[in-house]
Amino acid sequence: MKRFFIYIIMCMGLTACDVEFSDNGDLDGFWQLSQVDTIQTGKMGDFLDKGLTWAFQGKILEVRDVQKVHQDIILSFSHTDHTLRVYSPYLVDRENDDLRIEDQELLKPYGISMPEESFAIKELKSDKMILESGMFRLYFLKY
Repeated sequence: MKRFFIYIIMCMGLTACDVEFSDNGDLDGFWQLSQVDTIQTGKMGDFLDKGLTWAFQGKILEVRDVQKVHQDIILSFSHTDHTLRVYSPYLVDRENDDLRIEDQELLKPYGISMPEESFAIKELKSDKMILESGMFRLYFLKY
């Protein structure tokens, strides 16, 4: 009888949990923006010391500035083997509720030029990533 109750408690505990698994592969985790190339002009910018990061988990992307020069932003994303699409950006404001971004200038420091944008995934490995939009080529290092 005691064993029966233990099994029931274990089953209730297992069914009460909703475990979500991510299928993002190497994309998941924290990435530091290390270089930005402007495609039209060919100019390259070293961003390694700027402290700009992208963090992927589940279907949420958080872009953040560890130096707090630019405001943190959360976006939704989807990806395939060759494309990363980011959309629905919100300013992170935990005290007043996150605010939907209307001004695309807030996104540009992170290499995102518009509120909905697609990037070609040029390279994605466990330690580095290269994304390309119509305007920028973004280089990231994983940490």
